[in-house]
Amino acid sequence: MTYVALVGLTLILVRSVLFERLRGLWPALLECAQCSGFWVGAAAGASGVAVLGHGRAIDTILAGTATSFLSLLADGVLLKLLGDPKETPP
Repeated sequence: MTYVALVGLTLILVRSVLFERLRGLWPALLECAQCSGFWVGAAAGASGVAVLGHGRAIDTILAGTATSFLSLLADGVLLKLLGDPKETPP
């Protein structure tokens, strides 16, 4: 359940109108679901939100990697199902 929340947070950061101004400050990081997902997961692992039981440093890397992959997967599926809101219809 924790990773569903982390993926949701990542997608909110990457796709929502709420964080549009923030994405303008650092577009290379905040417009990529995989990049943002890693850092969201790493922050969760480092803070103890996503505890895997391997120690804080390993949990940080594993949570970051898992969230990165799951965020990329979820973003791809949602873009395929719903389309990219930035694209104009033909």
